[in-house]
Amino acid sequence: MPRFILLFSLCLLATSSHAQEDGAALFKTVCAQCHGPQGEGNEVLKTPSIANLPHWYVERQLTNFHEGKRGSDAQADPQGALMAAIAKTLNPDQITAVASHVQSLTLVVPQERILAGADVKAGGELFYERCMECHRYNASGEQLFGSPPLVGRQGWYLLAQLKKFKSLHRGNAKGDEKGAKMVMMTTLFVEDEQVMKNVVSYILTLNPP
Repeated sequence: MPRFILLFSLCLLATSSHAQEDGAALFKTVCAQCHGPQGEGNEVLKTPSIANLPHWYVERQLTNFHEGKRGSDAQADPQGALMAAIAKTLNPDQITAVASHVQSLTLVVPQERILAGADVKAGGELFYERCMECHRYNASGEQLFGSPPLVGRQGWYLLAQLKKFKSLHRGNAKGDEKGAKMVMMTTLFVEDEQVMKNVVSYILTLNPP
């Protein structure tokens, strides 16, 4: 291998390694206190598991928080408001670094498998009719559509996000095109909390053992 190519390759590896180290350090300093050292989340703090979320999704959400597209209403969304305050302390390079680290974390499988009183069969029908096209048949997400994986997220968190979309406390900000799509879906096809519990419970069954 020509010497300049070898040197260039070593530089790229060093840069990548440095970015990973920076991302890990940022995560430990900025994220772990609420989301846990493994990104497993904390129900008491109402912080979701973020472990293994794709970097492109984490980066977009942190940017949304940074730009005020999420977390602008502290009364309706206190957790989002806290995230917005934290995201505003990060520059674009730091956001990219921490997003890459989050993706490297091992998926944490929720312990819960069904929400109380849910109709999993009805939830599965709604999922295949309205959710599968973007989030895929196994809820693994699809970058092309900007749709994140739903597996690995706790049921209480998924339920809370559906409520926020339907009540216009998430996804209603100007410029949040992906969020706006979820607002439309919940407005048109999610009648009430029972329907939310049904589809969330079905999603929980898609998690690995």
